[in-house]
Amino acid sequence: MHHFLILGGDPRQLYLSRLLEQAGQEVSLYYENPSFSLGEAMEDSDIILCPVPFSKDKKNIHAENQLKDMDINTFLSRLTSAHTLFGGSIPLSVTEYCKAHDIPCIDFMKMEEVACKNAVATAEGAVAEAISLSPMNLRGSSCLITGCGRCAEALADTLTGMGAHVALAGRDAKKLARAWCHGYGAVPLAQLDSHIHGYSFIFNTIPSMVLDAGLAALMDRDTVVIDIASAPGGVDLEACNAHGIRARFCPGLPGKYSPMSSARILYEALCSRI
Repeated sequence: MHHFLILGGDPRQLYLSRLLEQAGQEVSLYYENPSFSLGEAMEDSDIILCPVPFSKDKKNIHAENQLKDMDINTFLSRLTSAHTLFGGSIPLSVTEYCKAHDIPCIDFMKMEEVACKNAVATAEGAVAEAISLSPMNLRGSSCLITGCGRCAEALADTLTGMGAHVALAGRDAKKLARAWCHGYGAVPLAQLDSHIHGYSFIFNTIPSMVLDAGLAALMDRDTVVIDIASAPGGVDLEACNAHGIRARFCPGLPGKYSPMSSARILYEALCSRI
Protein backbone atom coordinates (compact mmCIF):
# COMPACT_ATOMS: atom_id res chain seq x y z
CA MET A 1 0.00 0.00 0.00
CA HIS A 2 1.13 3.52 -0.81
CA HIS A 3 0.57 6.76 1.07
CA PHE A 4 -0.58 9.42 -1.37
CA LEU A 5 -0.34 13.16 -0.85
CA ILE A 6 -2.76 15.08 -3.09
CA LEU A 7 -1.65 18.66 -3.30
CA GLY A 8 -3.42 21.86 -4.39
CA GLY A 9 -5.29 22.05 -7.66
CA ASP A 10 -9.04 22.17 -8.24
CA PRO A 11 -12.06 19.88 -7.61
CA ARG A 12 -10.39 17.12 -9.65
CA GLN A 13 -8.16 16.58 -6.62
CA LEU A 14 -11.17 15.92 -4.40
CA TYR A 15 -12.54 13.26 -6.72
CA LEU A 16 -9.09 11.73 -7.16
CA SER A 17 -8.79 11.48 -3.39
CA ARG A 18 -12.15 9.70 -3.23
CA LEU A 19 -11.17 7.19 -5.91
CA LEU A 20 -7.92 6.34 -4.15
CA GLU A 21 -9.63 5.95 -0.79
CA GLN A 22 -12.26 3.68 -2.36
CA ALA A 23 -9.37 1.54 -3.65
CA GLY A 24 -8.11 1.19 -0.07
CA GLN A 25 -5.16 3.56 -0.37
CA GLU A 26 -3.99 5.88 2.39
CA VAL A 27 -4.48 9.50 1.29
CA SER A 28 -3.60 12.91 2.68
CA LEU A 29 -5.42 15.78 0.98
CA TYR A 30 -3.73 19.19 1.13
CA TYR A 31 -6.51 21.17 -0.52
CA GLU A 32 -8.63 23.40 1.72
CA ASN A 33 -7.92 24.34 5.33
CA PRO A 34 -5.67 21.31 5.95
CA SER A 35 -5.11 20.33 9.56
CA PHE A 36 -1.49 19.39 8.91
CA SER A 37 1.57 21.09 7.45
CA LEU A 38 2.83 20.33 3.97
CA GLY A 39 6.22 19.35 5.37
CA GLU A 40 4.65 16.78 7.69
CA ALA A 41 2.52 15.35 4.89
CA MET A 42 5.50 15.00 2.56
CA GLU A 43 7.47 13.14 5.23
CA ASP A 44 4.64 10.63 5.61
CA SER A 45 3.95 10.14 1.88
CA ASP A 46 5.72 8.25 -0.88
CA ILE A 47 3.62 9.35 -3.88
CA ILE A 48 2.85 13.04 -4.36
CA LEU A 49 0.10 14.04 -6.77
CA CYS A 50 0.42 17.65 -7.88
CA PRO A 51 -2.25 19.39 -9.94
CA VAL A 52 -2.88 19.78 -13.66
CA PRO A 53 -1.38 22.22 -14.45
CA PHE A 54 1.44 21.96 -11.94
CA SER A 55 1.82 25.75 -11.84
CA LYS A 56 0.32 28.81 -13.50
CA ASP A 57 2.92 31.37 -12.48
CA LYS A 58 6.05 29.14 -12.45
CA LYS A 59 6.62 30.17 -8.84
CA ASN A 60 3.91 28.37 -6.91
CA ILE A 61 2.14 25.05 -7.21
CA HIS A 62 -1.33 25.82 -8.51
CA ALA A 63 -4.15 25.85 -5.97
CA GLU A 64 -7.63 27.32 -6.34
CA ASN A 65 -7.78 27.73 -2.56
CA GLN A 66 -5.37 29.89 -0.62
CA LEU A 67 -2.78 27.43 0.67
CA LYS A 68 0.48 27.95 2.52
CA ASP A 69 3.88 26.53 1.54
CA MET A 70 3.07 26.27 -2.17
CA ASP A 71 6.32 27.87 -3.31
CA ILE A 72 7.93 25.49 -5.81
CA ASN A 73 11.47 25.93 -4.52
CA THR A 74 10.41 25.18 -0.95
CA PHE A 75 8.49 22.15 -2.17
CA LEU A 76 11.48 20.83 -4.09
CA SER A 77 13.75 21.22 -1.07
CA ARG A 78 11.53 18.72 0.75
CA LEU A 79 11.46 16.14 -2.04
CA THR A 80 13.63 13.07 -1.69
CA SER A 81 14.41 10.01 -3.76
CA ALA A 82 11.85 8.15 -1.63
CA HIS A 83 9.10 10.16 -3.33
CA THR A 84 7.46 9.66 -6.70
CA LEU A 85 6.08 12.88 -8.18
CA PHE A 86 3.09 13.13 -10.52
CA GLY A 87 1.65 16.31 -12.04
CA GLY A 88 0.50 17.90 -15.27
CA SER A 89 2.54 20.21 -17.50
CA ILE A 90 5.40 20.06 -15.01
CA PRO A 91 7.90 22.93 -15.52
CA LEU A 92 11.31 22.04 -16.91
CA SER A 93 13.01 23.36 -13.76
CA VAL A 94 11.11 20.80 -11.69
CA THR A 95 11.81 17.86 -13.99
CA GLU A 96 15.50 18.78 -14.12
CA TYR A 97 15.67 18.98 -10.32
CA CYS A 98 14.02 15.58 -10.01
CA LYS A 99 16.41 14.06 -12.53
CA ALA A 100 19.44 15.49 -10.73
CA HIS A 101 18.23 14.09 -7.39
CA ASP A 102 17.00 10.68 -8.63
CA ILE A 103 13.36 11.48 -7.91
CA PRO A 104 10.88 9.69 -10.21
CA CYS A 105 8.79 12.34 -11.97
CA ILE A 106 5.85 11.55 -14.25
CA ASP A 107 3.98 14.19 -16.24
CA PHE A 108 0.33 13.28 -16.82
CA MET A 109 0.15 15.50 -19.90
CA LYS A 110 2.97 13.58 -21.59
CA MET A 111 0.92 10.41 -21.31
CA GLU A 112 -1.01 9.98 -24.55
CA GLU A 113 -4.04 8.42 -22.90
CA VAL A 114 -4.38 11.41 -20.54
CA ALA A 115 -3.70 14.11 -23.12
CA CYS A 116 -6.29 12.75 -25.56
CA LYS A 117 -9.02 12.23 -22.97
CA ASN A 118 -8.25 15.60 -21.38
CA ALA A 119 -8.69 17.24 -24.79
CA VAL A 120 -12.26 15.92 -24.95
CA ALA A 121 -13.05 17.35 -21.51
CA THR A 122 -11.47 20.67 -22.53
CA ALA A 123 -13.54 20.78 -25.73
CA GLU A 124 -16.80 20.26 -23.86
CA GLY A 125 -15.87 22.99 -21.39
CA ALA A 126 -14.97 25.38 -24.21
CA VAL A 127 -18.37 24.84 -25.78
CA ALA A 128 -20.07 25.54 -22.45
CA GLU A 129 -18.11 28.79 -22.09
CA ALA A 130 -18.97 29.84 -25.64
CA ILE A 131 -22.68 29.20 -25.15
CA SER A 132 -22.69 31.21 -21.92
CA LEU A 133 -21.21 34.25 -23.68
CA SER A 134 -23.02 34.26 -26.99
CA PRO A 135 -26.51 35.47 -27.94
CA MET A 136 -26.45 33.02 -30.88
CA ASN A 137 -26.86 29.29 -31.36
CA LEU A 138 -23.84 27.15 -32.14
CA ARG A 139 -25.87 25.11 -34.62
CA GLY A 140 -25.45 26.61 -38.05
CA SER A 141 -22.79 29.06 -36.89
CA SER A 142 -19.32 29.56 -38.35
CA CYS A 143 -16.53 28.62 -35.96
CA LEU A 144 -12.78 29.16 -36.28
CA ILE A 145 -10.24 27.21 -34.25
CA THR A 146 -6.65 28.43 -34.18
CA GLY A 147 -4.28 25.51 -33.81
CA CYS A 148 -4.35 21.92 -35.05
CA GLY A 149 -3.36 19.93 -31.96
CA ARG A 150 -5.31 17.48 -29.79
CA CYS A 151 -7.59 20.10 -28.23
CA ALA A 152 -8.30 21.66 -31.61
CA GLU A 153 -9.20 18.29 -33.12
CA ALA A 154 -11.45 17.36 -30.20
CA LEU A 155 -13.12 20.76 -30.32
CA ALA A 156 -13.65 20.58 -34.09
CA ASP A 157 -15.30 17.18 -33.70
CA THR A 158 -17.54 18.41 -30.87
CA LEU A 159 -18.63 21.55 -32.72
CA THR A 160 -19.32 19.66 -35.93
CA GLY A 161 -21.47 17.20 -33.98
CA MET A 162 -23.51 20.18 -32.78
CA GLY A 163 -24.15 21.35 -36.33
CA ALA A 164 -21.57 24.13 -36.56
CA HIS A 165 -19.40 24.89 -39.60
CA VAL A 166 -15.77 24.63 -38.55
CA ALA A 167 -12.45 25.89 -39.93
CA LEU A 168 -9.00 25.35 -38.48
CA ALA A 169 -6.12 27.81 -38.77
CA GLY A 170 -2.49 26.80 -38.34
CA ARG A 171 1.07 26.95 -39.63
CA ASP A 172 1.60 23.28 -40.48
CA ALA A 173 0.53 22.60 -44.08
CA LYS A 174 0.27 18.85 -43.45
CA LYS A 175 -2.07 19.33 -40.49
CA LEU A 176 -4.19 21.79 -42.47
CA ALA A 177 -4.41 19.28 -45.29
CA ARG A 178 -5.57 16.65 -42.82
CA ALA A 179 -8.17 19.07 -41.47
CA TRP A 180 -9.43 19.65 -45.01
CA CYS A 181 -9.64 15.89 -45.57
CA HIS A 182 -11.84 15.62 -42.48
CA GLY A 183 -14.23 18.17 -43.94
CA TYR A 184 -13.08 21.30 -42.10
CA GLY A 185 -12.08 24.61 -43.58
CA ALA A 186 -8.32 25.14 -43.58
CA VAL A 187 -6.76 28.60 -43.15
CA PRO A 188 -3.00 29.32 -43.10
CA LEU A 189 -2.26 31.29 -39.95
CA ALA A 190 -0.31 33.87 -41.96
CA GLN A 191 -3.49 34.66 -43.92
CA LEU A 192 -5.76 34.96 -40.89
CA ASP A 193 -6.35 38.68 -41.39
CA SER A 194 -8.11 37.92 -44.68
CA HIS A 195 -10.40 35.32 -43.08
CA ILE A 196 -11.08 36.47 -39.52
CA HIS A 197 -14.22 38.42 -40.43
CA GLY A 198 -17.47 36.48 -40.44
CA TYR A 199 -16.98 33.96 -37.64
CA SER A 200 -19.50 33.85 -34.80
CA PHE A 201 -17.16 31.86 -32.55
CA ILE A 202 -13.37 31.79 -32.40
CA PHE A 203 -11.48 29.33 -30.20
CA ASN A 204 -7.75 29.68 -29.65
CA THR A 205 -5.59 26.70 -28.66
CA ILE A 206 -2.14 28.20 -29.38
CA PRO A 207 -0.19 29.33 -26.27
CA SER A 208 1.39 32.40 -27.86
CA MET A 209 -0.06 35.69 -29.13
CA VAL A 210 -2.12 34.80 -32.19
CA LEU A 211 -5.27 36.92 -32.00
CA ASP A 212 -3.67 40.30 -31.47
CA ALA A 213 -5.09 43.84 -31.51
CA GLY A 214 -4.88 44.02 -35.30
CA LEU A 215 -7.00 40.91 -35.76
CA ALA A 216 -9.40 41.97 -33.01
CA ALA A 217 -10.16 45.10 -35.02
CA LEU A 218 -11.20 42.92 -37.98
CA MET A 219 -13.58 40.61 -36.10
CA ASP A 220 -17.36 40.91 -36.19
CA ARG A 221 -18.62 42.74 -33.13
CA ASP A 222 -20.90 39.82 -32.18
CA THR A 223 -18.04 37.33 -32.25
CA VAL A 224 -17.30 35.33 -29.10
CA VAL A 225 -13.65 34.46 -28.48
CA ILE A 226 -12.69 31.61 -26.14
CA ASP A 227 -9.00 31.14 -25.33
CA ILE A 228 -8.28 27.61 -24.06
CA ALA A 229 -4.51 27.72 -24.62
CA SER A 230 -2.04 27.17 -21.81
CA ALA A 231 -0.89 30.30 -19.99
CA PRO A 232 -0.30 33.01 -21.04
CA GLY A 233 -2.83 32.27 -23.77
CA GLY A 234 -2.89 33.70 -27.26
CA VAL A 235 -5.62 36.36 -27.32
CA ASP A 236 -5.35 40.09 -26.69
CA LEU A 237 -8.34 40.24 -24.35
CA GLU A 238 -8.07 43.99 -23.77
CA ALA A 239 -8.18 44.70 -27.50
CA CYS A 240 -11.20 42.43 -27.92
CA ASN A 241 -13.03 44.13 -25.08
CA ALA A 242 -12.16 47.55 -26.49
CA HIS A 243 -13.95 46.57 -29.71
CA GLY A 244 -16.97 45.20 -27.84
CA ILE A 245 -16.05 41.59 -28.54
CA ARG A 246 -16.89 39.06 -25.84
CA ALA A 247 -13.60 37.32 -25.05
CA ARG A 248 -12.58 35.05 -22.19
CA PHE A 249 -9.42 33.23 -21.11
CA CYS A 250 -10.48 29.78 -19.91
CA PRO A 251 -7.73 27.68 -18.32
CA GLY A 252 -8.49 24.50 -16.37
CA LEU A 253 -11.80 23.69 -18.05
CA PRO A 254 -11.78 19.97 -17.15
CA GLY A 255 -11.53 20.88 -13.48
CA LYS A 256 -14.42 23.32 -13.81
CA TYR A 257 -16.90 21.37 -15.93
CA SER A 258 -16.04 17.68 -15.52
CA PRO A 259 -13.91 17.19 -12.40
CA MET A 260 -15.24 13.70 -11.70
CA SER A 261 -14.58 12.39 -15.21
CA SER A 262 -11.23 14.16 -15.35
CA ALA A 263 -10.20 12.69 -11.99
CA ARG A 264 -10.98 9.20 -13.25
CA ILE A 265 -8.74 9.82 -16.26
CA LEU A 266 -5.90 10.71 -13.89
CA TYR A 267 -6.69 7.80 -11.59
CA GLU A 268 -6.57 5.25 -14.43
CA ALA A 269 -3.30 6.71 -15.68
CA LEU A 270 -1.91 6.61 -12.15
CA CYS A 271 -2.86 2.97 -11.72
CA SER A 272 -1.11 2.09 -14.97
CA ARG A 273 2.16 3.56 -13.69
CA ILE A 274 2.24 2.21 -10.14
